[in-house]
Amino acid sequence: MDRDDREPVFRPKVYMHEEQGVVKEIQGSKALVLTDRQSMCGECVARGCCHMLGGGKEMLAEAINSVGAKAGDFVKIGIPEGTVAKASMVVYMVPALGLVSGATLGYCIARSFRFDSNPLTLVGSIVGLGVAFIAVRLLSNTLSKKPAFRPEIIKIITPDDLAGDKDRLQ
Repeated sequence: MDRDDREPVFRPKVYMHEEQGVVKEIQGSKALVLTDRQSMCGECVARGCCHMLGGGKEMLAEAINSVGAKAGDFVKIGIPEGTVAKASMVVYMVPALGLVSGATLGYCIARSFRFDSNPLTLVGSIVGLGVAFIAVRLLSNTLSKKPAFRPEIIKIITPDDLAGDKDRLQ
């Protein structure tokens, strides 16, 4: 059997975290979904850096509206698996690399010009960290535009779904 003769394998999306919320507004193929911040962000390692954060107990998340939800619909949204790990790499590793690279560069410059290495190492690390934070911001803006890094509406929740949830809890 040739490689082209095989049918593609369908792999369903796996969601790291699922949450319920209410659609507040539709913006083209996206929806603004109001969710409870505590349950949505409570266990996330990147909760302090996420673009969905703001003040208060509730959170307005921009989600991909792949199921055709309308304003006022009660929906379930999910964050694709692996997204948080990738975002964490950007948030934590880029500044660490900037700090170390800047310190190393400052040290090497000081040694090559026979200066005291401590002040230039400090200045280099601060500059490297600053450049890294700018890079994180640019990467964050770029990644937030990719669908793989956005929450997605998984399904519209009907009253029957809610009744089934109550039955399972009792």
